[in-house]
Amino acid sequence: MPKATSSKSEKMHLLATLQFLILALSLTMASEECECEPKPNTCNIMPCGLPGSNGLPGRDGSQGPKGEKGDQGERGILGPPGKAGPMGIKGDQGPLGPKGPKGDKGDSQELIQLKAQVSALQEEMRMLKDLINKYTKVLALSDIKIVGQTFYMVVATEETFEEGKKLCSQRNAQLAAPRNAKENKALQELAEKFNKYIYLGISDEVTEGTFRYQNGQIVSYTNWGRGEPNNAGNEDCVELQISGTWNDRSCTEKYPVVCEL
Repeated sequence: MPKATSSKSEKMHLLATLQFLILALSLTMASEECECEPKPNTCNIMPCGLPGSNGLPGRDGSQGPKGEKGDQGERGILGPPGKAGPMGIKGDQGPLGPKGPKGDKGDSQELIQLKAQVSALQEEMRMLKDLINKYTKVLALSDIKIVGQTFYMVVATEETFEEGKKLCSQRNAQLAAPRNAKENKALQELAEKFNKYIYLGISDEVTEGTFRYQNGQIVSYTNWGRGEPNNAGNEDCVELQISGTWNDRSCTEKYPVVCEL
C-alpha cells in the first residue's frame, strides 16, 4: 500500500501546481487588458479581474400597489338573448275609450218566431217536391203522362165520346185536349201504347166547322191530318191517331178515355 499512497500524493501535488499556474496566467492576462482607474489603496493591492457570470434568478418580489383605473374599452358585440324574466305585476287600468257607434236593433221575438216558421215551411216544401218527383217517376211507368202541370190519365179502355166526358167529370176532370205540340206528343205515346185512337175533348157540335174545347173556348192549337177535318158523315168529334195527327170522327165510336187533370 505505500506505493499507492505515494502515487495519490503526487497527483494532488500536480493538480495544485496546475491550478496555481492557471491562476497566475489569468492574473497576468487581466493585468494587461484592464486599465484600472487609480484608486487609493485598491488597484495597487489587487488587479481588476474578469466579469463574473450571471447569478441565479432571484425570487419574485411582493405584489405592488393597485394601479389607476384605465380607459373604457370599445363595446363588444351583442350577446344572445337571455331567458325571459318573470311576469311583472298587473298594471293599473287604462282610461275608458271613446263610445262606439250605435249597433243595429236586434230582431224582436215575433220576428224570430216568424223566421222559424218560414224555415219550417221551406223544409216542408222541399220534402213535398222530393215526394212529387218520386211519384212522377212512378206514374210515368203507368197509364199516365205528365206534361208540366197537366196530367193525362187513361180511365177506361173503350167508351163513346159522351160516356168519356161523364167518366172524366166524375173525377173533376175533362177529356184530354192538347194545347201545344208537347202535350200532343204525350197523348200520342198513350195511343201508341194501346195501339188505338183516342178521343180528344174537342168538337164542333155547337157550330159546324168551329171546333171548341169543352169549356166553350175555340181551340188554339191543332194538328189536323191532310184534308181534315172534312165532316164526312156528320163527324163532330176529334180523334187523335197513332201518328199524332187529328181527324174528325163520329162521336159514337168507342176509344180509350183519357182524362186531363
